[in-house]
Amino acid sequence: MRRINKTIYITSDDLYIHCNNGSLTLMKDKSIVTRIPVTAIEQIVIFGNATISSYVIKFCNENHILMTYVSEYGNLYGNIIGTWYGNIDLRDKQYRLQDSGRDVGLVRNILLGKMNNSRNVIMRCAKDASDENADALYQVAERLKNHISMLPDLKSIDDLRIAEANAASEYFSVFDNMLKIEDEVMLFTKRSRKPPENNCNAIMSLLYTLFTGDCAAALAGNGLDVYKGYLHAVRAGRKSLACDLVEEFRACIVDKFVITMINRRQLSRDDFQKDATGIRLKHASLQRVLQEWEKYKAKEIVHPLYQKKYEQKVLPYLQAQLMAQYIRGDIPEYPPFAWKQ
Repeated sequence: MRRINKTIYITSDDLYIHCNNGSLTLMKDKSIVTRIPVTAIEQIVIFGNATISSYVIKFCNENHILMTYVSEYGNLYGNIIGTWYGNIDLRDKQYRLQDSGRDVGLVRNILLGKMNNSRNVIMRCAKDASDENADALYQVAERLKNHISMLPDLKSIDDLRIAEANAASEYFSVFDNMLKIEDEVMLFTKRSRKPPENNCNAIMSLLYTLFTGDCAAALAGNGLDVYKGYLHAVRAGRKSLACDLVEEFRACIVDKFVITMINRRQLSRDDFQKDATGIRLKHASLQRVLQEWEKYKAKEIVHPLYQKKYEQKVLPYLQAQLMAQYIRGDIPEYPPFAWKQ
């Protein structure tokens, strides 16, 4: 596997991004702010209206750097993936996976990973919760266990989607029980998006968007078409396969980060602002959250299949590689990522 480098976040509207001599150059008022060598960059995430040159697009394409545009509210504007040529035989098998019915096995195992990880996050939070909250969490953990046990009996994608929706509803029903807060403004309440209805959903949507970009880069880097998914139906403009891969990591990576930030009082109502467009982090708070997010993704965790420690930001690449192997027919089943509490 190739080295996984850093994600560069551009949060200022008044920056001009150019490139020369193998480096990305950030300029402000015609003065150079910083230069970043290409060998250190994995992805560029641009918030707001920073200006880029056409040479930057060419530069990123040639160096396999994903560019992601995100609004200040965490909405994905789009990605520039470029001409990342994969193995045509692999993509042909990806497009034909449904013909053989092997897409059902892939989706079933993705959901096995998602439900198991959601349950383990709940169990972990229950250990530190009050008696009342712990009881509610343990009850839902048991119901998720039942959902997991029924997965082998589901034989169609539609049945698996229904099971996923039911399990997600159970999980989110006790999300507030995992939060240790006194300020009701930071409660989760229910999952809401486009636009998020509260602060907790706003930060979750932002990080889901960013992590979807990570998964898209991982899949494209392994030669897969990020738009051809299975759990998420193919829809114009949606990176359905990236959305599929994100499901394994929602609870154990993104949600766990959000829960930790809120419980440690690293996020409060003072970090957010609301206007006619929606809820978003204030500029300084956004920069701080992104710094913490990168530190968090750099923490090592044991991958249960390889029994070796990897930085969390590497996990999508490991799973994308396994997914490509399954689609190609090199392995009989896709092994989902299993987070342990």
